[in-house]
This record gives sequence, C-alpha cells and structure tokens, in this order.
Amino acid sequence: MSLNWREIELILSELPLEGSMIQKSYQIGFNGLLLELFHPQERSWLLYVEVGTPAARLHRLSETVKDQKTLKLQRFIQFMRAHIEGARVVGFEQLTEDRLVTLNLAKRESSFKLIFRFYSGPKANVIITDENYQILELLFRRPNQNEVAGETLVITERPPVKSFEVRPYPTNIPFNQFIEEYYKRGQPEERQELITKLELIRDTELATLSNRIRKTTERLKKSKDYDAYRHSGDLLTTYPSPLERNQEWVEVEDWLQAGSKVTISVDPHLSLGENIESYYRKYSRLKATHDKSLENQAALARLLKEREEYYAKLLTSSDEVLKKALKRGSRVKVTLEKQIGLTFKSGIFTILVGRNAKENEALLRGSVRGNDWWMHTRDYSGGYVFIKSIRGKTIPLETLLDAGNLALHYSKGRSGGRGDLYYTQVKYLKRPKGGKAGLVLPMQAKNITIRLDEERLRRLFSQSGEENSGEF
Repeated sequence: MSLNWREIELILSELPLEGSMIQKSYQIGFNGLLLELFHPQERSWLLYVEVGTPAARLHRLSETVKDQKTLKLQRFIQFMRAHIEGARVVGFEQLTEDRLVTLNLAKRESSFKLIFRFYSGPKANVIITDENYQILELLFRRPNQNEVAGETLVITERPPVKSFEVRPYPTNIPFNQFIEEYYKRGQPEERQELITKLELIRDTELATLSNRIRKTTERLKKSKDYDAYRHSGDLLTTYPSPLERNQEWVEVEDWLQAGSKVTISVDPHLSLGENIESYYRKYSRLKATHDKSLENQAALARLLKEREEYYAKLLTSSDEVLKKALKRGSRVKVTLEKQIGLTFKSGIFTILVGRNAKENEALLRGSVRGNDWWMHTRDYSGGYVFIKSIRGKTIPLETLLDAGNLALHYSKGRSGGRGDLYYTQVKYLKRPKGGKAGLVLPMQAKNITIRLDEERLRRLFSQSGEENSGEF
C-alpha cells in the first residue's frame, strides 16, 4: 500500500530537508531513487523515493540500499549527477491534500525544482524543471502527456477523492522509522511470492528440457547400431548368386569374425542389388538420425545448464529484476536458442562450422577475424569450417584433423569417406564482386587430404559441459 497525502505530510514534517545538500544520487531498480544528503546539524542522512508502484513512498532510511542500484548508469541519474548533485534544498512544499511534493533547489546561480508525483499509473513520475517549470529531465518520459524535456510542466490542484488517515503506528518512534520497517516487513512476503512463481516457471522449463533430452537419448539408443546396416549391405555384395524366388534369408561369411557365418534378412520382392541398396539407404537414414540426435543432445544439455545457471542467479536478484523476469516468464517457450552454425572444442582451440550459405556468411561477417583459419572441401560443396586462432599458439595437427573431419562431414563428399580440402587464413579470402552470400575465393591456400574418422567425429559431437563452449 502506497502512502496517502496525510502520511506524506507527516513524513515531510520529520525530514531535515531544508538546508540539506544533495551529495549523491542512485537509481534503485526501475522505480526507485536513493539520495545521499548532508545537513549542517543532522549531518549525513538518506532519503528513499519510490514512484509508480503499489508501494509508492518517500521516507528516511537508516541503512543504504546502494547494493540494489542499477548496474548501468541510467539517463535520469546521469542528469542528476551532472546538474543536481551539489544543490542545496532551500525549501519544499506539498500540493494541498495531494501526493505531489516539490523540492526547491539552488546550485550556484541556478535554481531547480525536483518534483515527486506519488500517483498511480502513468501519472507517477519524478521530474526536474527550472524555476519556470520548464522540464529538464524526467524519470519516465511520457510524450503523449507532453512530459518530455523542453515542455512546460503544468501543475493543477486536484479535488481530494476521499478523506485519508495516517495508519496506526507506535508513537514512541518517528513515523519515518515505522514506514521503513513496515515496508521491510512487507518485502519478504512479496519477494517470496515472486520467487515461488518464478520457481514454478523454472521447474516447468527445466522439466521440458529434461524430457527433450530423454527423448533424444532414446533416439540415440535406437539409432546407435546404424553401422550394422552398412555391414549387412557390404556382406550381401559377397553373395555369389542371384536370389531365389521368395527367398527371405541369405547366409554369408562374416569377414569380421574369421570362420563364422551370418544370416541376413532380405526382401523377397527385391533383387539382390536392390536389397543391397535398401540396406545402404537404411544405414544413411539411421546414421543421419544418430548424428542429428548427437547434435541435439549436446545442444539441449548445454541449454539446460545455461538455464539452470540463469535461474540460480535470477532468484538471488533484486525484486525489480524478479518482477521483470516474471512478466517475461509467462511468454517463455522452451526452444533451442538460435545460433550461428555449430561450435566445437579441439583442445584449447574453438572450431566454428557453417552448414549452409547463410551460416557461412554470418560467420564470416561476425564471428571470425583475419588470423583465424578457414577450411573447405576442394571438390564438393559444403559448409565452411573456421579454427579460431590464439595469439602465440600454432594450430596442432590434431586440431587440423578435427576441423578437416567436420568439413568433410558437412559436405556432399561425406559418403565417399575421404576428400581433399584446402585451408588458409581468413585474411586471404577474397570476395568476388557481385558474388552470392558466403562465396569466397581462397588465396595462398594449403592442401590436406582427410579420411573420415568416425571415432573422431563421435568425440567431437559427444563433448559437452565444461569441455564444450558451444551448442550443436
């Protein structure tokens, strides 16, 4: 509950405003201000002001709340520090039976008015004007109400809506002290309510992510034996004669286990060659599912960790931050965050992969620099692979092989199992005039031949947590 005009009047009567100098100002959250003042007799004291909330008020503080100040210096505080700090309060007034308070300030030869409007809704504001009420700066700019710098502020007396009384308080303490303690007592309950609501949003989001990870893990398990289809296709190529009519099984020697034979299922409606092609197609589809599931699993694990860290930090933040997060939280959808390409780790080096022309162009424009290394398949179209350089460090062979395998994996040449690649530093890439997005011509390129290494790729895709700096 905000202060009514009688309570504001009582608060003002207890404050040593007149003669005090404004020494420092801070913005607390979105709606609060903290003023450090100095009075010749009272010495240093603190004034807290909050507008535009259900707890709109001003009162003296017994302890500072500077630890809740906004991290970024806001526009209003920048003006306060440039023009108002150092000013002396030469007088103050409260509009009759109203929640509008004006501090009259003097600084050298200049005069200012610091106006607090403890109204509800869009009328709430803190406004700085000159002595003629020309607006110099506002906490909230409201152009539709002509409340912007340069306009003249119009103050009109409003008829009282109803009679108000000062809320009961112990007479042995100042009303300022009672109000400070009153809002301190109320804050834990309000904060706990905010935390409870955010914890519900957190639990829902993290449960959704965990469920997606579980489903992805199940797909990985179902697709992990993809290589068996390729092996069956290879073995079928050794079958010595055409299939017989309605034949459903063939028995061939398995060269992986000397002296042993294996029975392979075949479709009786297909020829031997068509059955071999069918096994290879199944292998390709299942391998693609497995590779994609590996990428998604790592991406989801990374996102889950990030969201856990986000909520852990959020729940220790100020009430204002909690309120903003809660407002956004009702619209949160759990999706993989949009990213530019893929990110892998190879030792201490970071590898970036673009999977199409759009990602290649985006990486070239915003993610790499001249000394970074670029790699691409020579005879096939495919994605760009970049190795981020580290000052004073030479790219080791293992990192080149990691990057080369990724370049071949994300190219049209992956089915062949090997390919020639060229690589050079980004500064030696030339963009042809009028060329398509992502198109470059490599200069001073070196060559490397890569044989696809499934174990190497599996290691790169399975990295996650602290060893992994990106999402796949």
